[in-house]
Amino acid sequence: MRGTTTIGQAPIIRRAAMLAAMTAIAFAVAVAAVQLLLRWSGRAIDTVDATVTTACLILAAVVATVLLGALIVSAAGHEPSAAPESGRGPSLTSGRRAIANATVWAAIAALAVAAAADAFTPLPGGAVVAAALIAGGLAAVTGAVHRRAHRQSAYRSFNVVAMLLAAGCLASMSMTSTGEWWTLNFSTLGTSNDVAAACFNLALVCSGGAMAAMARRLAGGIARGGYGARRGAVPAISALIAVIGVALAGVGVVPIDTDEVLHNVFACGAGAAFALLASLTPVLVRRMPRVLVRTSRASLALEVSAFVMYERLGLVSLTVFEIVAFALVFVWLITLVVTTHPVVIHELAELEPLVDERADDRMRGAADGAAVLEPAGARGGPASRAASVVSPSGMAGAFARLTPIRT
Repeated sequence: MRGTTTIGQAPIIRRAAMLAAMTAIAFAVAVAAVQLLLRWSGRAIDTVDATVTTACLILAAVVATVLLGALIVSAAGHEPSAAPESGRGPSLTSGRRAIANATVWAAIAALAVAAAADAFTPLPGGAVVAAALIAGGLAAVTGAVHRRAHRQSAYRSFNVVAMLLAAGCLASMSMTSTGEWWTLNFSTLGTSNDVAAACFNLALVCSGGAMAAMARRLAGGIARGGYGARRGAVPAISALIAVIGVALAGVGVVPIDTDEVLHNVFACGAGAAFALLASLTPVLVRRMPRVLVRTSRASLALEVSAFVMYERLGLVSLTVFEIVAFALVFVWLITLVVTTHPVVIHELAELEPLVDERADDRMRGAADGAAVLEPAGARGGPASRAASVVSPSGMAGAFARLTPIRT
């Protein structure tokens, strides 16, 4: 990044990749929406003519446009020029970014439940109640997390990676010709040899590849002072994250109907690597943030419980176990980033419009460095000693006092 970017600005290639991923997410959700609309229209009027199809396509285009706008808002970086006083339009506050992010996740969840509506028929209230509960709960959680962590570029990038996988699966669920796939396993979505299977497998390949590529970046936060990372902790954790990513990509490259044994090797490899990651990280990082410790323990307990309920007790299907395992991986990694990565002070300009320009210029000139605030989980690191508490009203003065820290 030396010589190519300023503090708080992502490289052009990364930004292009983010925009491509966000476009794919919006397109996938729109595809799911139009498929469901056409299905419901056909059931209601016993036929789908050109007028109905055109109306559904127009509505899907509107959905895609709105979601793409929401994704751009939620994933946008923070630039000092974006202050309200600059006269360049309304500022993107933390609340607005969180609402945009929660809206996308809620839409994905609601459409996913609708695509597999028959699976929720035995539950009280059926798919309607399930969609409201799942979408509402996911929106509340992702909105709260995004409001806290949206200033962290690693989080914003990985949030889009998680959305890409979810949206690809959603598109496949809405178009699949495999029938009641949820009674078999989640990988059945990749076996139909059509566009639906391509969406599922491509989503796994892209998200898994992105996870592997981001492995070092995701694990880099624990190297900061105060966490007590042991020698080799960052490379070990990065390697396990990369293994999970490669394994997920392998699941997409080798559908279960192509080579069941190799497909299962990739799937089990991802699960085993995550179990090692969640269990070894507290050992490798002596003063790990409490939230991450609790998340690690809860993740291990949930994964083991889901496996026992599926394999030994037969209370849940393989599909449920796979969904739980997938979700735990992304929840744990997002928790890792949120609790260990610092916030670049340069990106907090929206909290204090009256920034000392000279101090800001000195920060911009720091070679390969950035003034940071340690996250809540940091304990006694150099940045936390330099700025243990920085209130919005004192932000401008703190800019001049903080020492750039190499990232």
